[in-house]
Amino acid sequence: MKTIIMAANVAGASQSNARAWYFLPDSAISNAGKPFFIPETDTVAEAVLAPVIKINRLGKTIAPRFGHRYYSELAPAIHFRLPEVRRRLLEEGLPADMAYSFDRSLIIGDFLPFNPEEKLTMTLNGAECALWKADDAPLSIDEALAAVSSSNTMKMGDIFAPIVSQGVKVEIGDTLEVFLSNLKSCACGEALASSCESPAPILSVKIK
Repeated sequence: MKTIIMAANVAGASQSNARAWYFLPDSAISNAGKPFFIPETDTVAEAVLAPVIKINRLGKTIAPRFGHRYYSELAPAIHFRLPEVRRRLLEEGLPADMAYSFDRSLIIGDFLPFNPEEKLTMTLNGAECALWKADDAPLSIDEALAAVSSSNTMKMGDIFAPIVSQGVKVEIGDTLEVFLSNLKSCACGEALASSCESPAPILSVKIK
């Protein structure tokens, strides 16, 4: 199994920059339920909303028109990066992998049936800080999958973050939460109604 992140397929990016990606090691992947610890090399980190799809069949050089056949679920995910480490590495002309590929840098929630019209929002300490929409990036999910599969065989179980949000700075003590736009349940577990108007987050991460 491999994990691939589109580096800059974010609203406002150019088509050429949007086609860049990188890999994460298995140790970078973590399920929800535990806090994120900023590595000792830094005091701040950058968080991006990076929902992931799980590849469900073998494929190579996947045409965009067939991309939807290779996934059926999407999970909320938050990807952490170290901007200062990245800056130092790039200034020295070195690969920036150390800024992305560290333990628990990608925290993934539960997989849900994929809805192409879904929107996800991320809040930082209760204030909205990022928005994710499948149609809000230079490359669609299927176009991003086509770009990656042109040189990488996609296998069952692979994790792929095709579209990411703009990054937001986080520090120790912060809390990130992700919400589903059409979530009809609330924190009390009942249908959303006038008596209970607080939707429950589908992913919550405490920064330590």
